[in-house]
Amino acid sequence: MFGRKLPIAAVMAAGVMLLGGCESLGQKPWTPQQAAAVSLDEDGKITEIIQETLGAAYYDAAELQNMVTSEVADYNAKHGADTIKVISFEAADGKVTLKMEYASAGDYAEFNNTEFYYGSMINAQLSGYLFDVSYKSVSDGVVQGGPVSGTQVIKGMDKQVLVLRAPMEVQVPGEILYTSTNADVLSANVVNATGQQEEAEDEGLVLPSNAVYKAKDKATFAETAAANRVYIVFDLE
Repeated sequence: MFGRKLPIAAVMAAGVMLLGGCESLGQKPWTPQQAAAVSLDEDGKITEIIQETLGAAYYDAAELQNMVTSEVADYNAKHGADTIKVISFEAADGKVTLKMEYASAGDYAEFNNTEFYYGSMINAQLSGYLFDVSYKSVSDGVVQGGPVSGTQVIKGMDKQVLVLRAPMEVQVPGEILYTSTNADVLSANVVNATGQQEEAEDEGLVLPSNAVYKAKDKATFAETAAANRVYIVFDLE
């Protein structure tokens, strides 16, 4: 977070560790397996959990805590008290665990200078999302069959969708129905948004339909951005 903010996860990034459990309102206890994770409440609140090995070359724990506190205070001064809350900050043995709460998906997106949308399928389309990628169909936390087109997915206008930038682990307040193919389904309401496509022995890569992929060293910024956008479609509980 220098000038125009970088995501807090990027500032803290160094090593990956298991995170402490997280339990949002009405949701089962959840222990993320990735260093960056978010849990979405039905009312739109976002809980973010990050745990990393502290990079001694950049910050000590006190400096990092002061930086986070200052950035949150600056944001809240413009957007209202407690729009973002630092729930906890723990540092021990060179390891830092940070837990934050955001009033809305929009606040998470703006504060972290990233893409993060939550709303109904129809409102997502009105906001410009085309859903023109390939999807996995999911039932009870298990992927069903082969890739599904966006044309099929958008038939569920009454469903909810979360759109974000990979990588991060994500818990949603309902049963997942579809994810874009660049995410791994971990359970009925949790995905690991990797931004990576799965390899298939016979079919090669399953690719989003709106991007023309080249060799990794020749991929354009737009192609990389498209690959990192993850869609999660779900039913509220």
